[in-house]
Amino acid sequence: MTNNTSIKTILILAANPKTTSRLRLDEEIREIEEGLKNSERFRLVQKWAVRQRDFYRVILEHKPQIIHFCGHGEGDGGIILEDEIGQSVTMGTEALSRLFKLFAVLGVECVVLNACYSEVQAKAISQYIKYVVGMNKAIGDKAAIDFAVAFYDGLAAGKDIQFAYDLGCTQLVDLKEDSTPVLKITEIRPTDIQFVAGDIPPNPYLGLSAFAEKDTEFFFGRASFTGELFDMAHQQNLVAVIGASGSGKSSVVFAGLIPKLREEGTWLIESLRPKSQPFDELALALVHQLEPNLNGVEKTIKIGKLAESLNKGEVKLHQVASQVLEDKPNNWSLD
Repeated sequence: MTNNTSIKTILILAANPKTTSRLRLDEEIREIEEGLKNSERFRLVQKWAVRQRDFYRVILEHKPQIIHFCGHGEGDGGIILEDEIGQSVTMGTEALSRLFKLFAVLGVECVVLNACYSEVQAKAISQYIKYVVGMNKAIGDKAAIDFAVAFYDGLAAGKDIQFAYDLGCTQLVDLKEDSTPVLKITEIRPTDIQFVAGDIPPNPYLGLSAFAEKDTEFFFGRASFTGELFDMAHQQNLVAVIGASGSGKSSVVFAGLIPKLREEGTWLIESLRPKSQPFDELALALVHQLEPNLNGVEKTIKIGKLAESLNKGEVKLHQVASQVLEDKPNNWSLD
């Protein structure tokens, strides 16, 4: 029996958005899986409908040595992934290069980009990863499948990357596409890679902290509830989100609902916490809307006067809100 420490993980990332031509990705992955099933050298992990954030999430989770992308490419533009609703979104060459700069240190040894015109990305990635395969032109669906299956059959038989690549190319001779896959080999060690500011992406794991608006790209899993809140915000003057402490109320509002409302461009959004001086906090938010350019002592004085008037009932909240909306007639308000 092979020692578990010597087992390598192959991660397959598949993307075929609704707006792109259909590919036989299920056949490709099924045949790869079939060829590897009796091998004690590899374990196979699959991720379908890949979004950009899935790249680093699934790699961080499974720590693969080999990464295989199957889908569409568009040359200099990058590779085509999916967004949250299955539409096309491009992941550019620079983004891929910087991600794989990090992943090289995590143990990625080989990347296969089984997509049309992906040699551009393969060249960029090969600065950091020893073995990278890309396609120098469009590749037919059958050719893509035949190459991938033979490549992993070679690895399953205990052969090295060069042999597996050569074996894959032999399957494309009759299709006259044997020169389409390109293997780039770079002798580089992870310890040789130098990092600069901006190479390390933001940490998507916030622990017990709530997601804020700036964390929108990392917030997922609450799309249905966010949609319900979005619809309710258009139908009701007050929408209350109530739940147990730690259930995600703040996260769904700030990282889910508010970004969707901002996209409409017609909402005035202010956030406040009552704290120990609720009228002061309310006055601060209102003055920010009434006179956004006000600063210093004058701003402090106006906040204090408005807070006192609200507290005494001399000025009603709806009166101030009406003034705000009068100054900005094309906007809704979220309080």
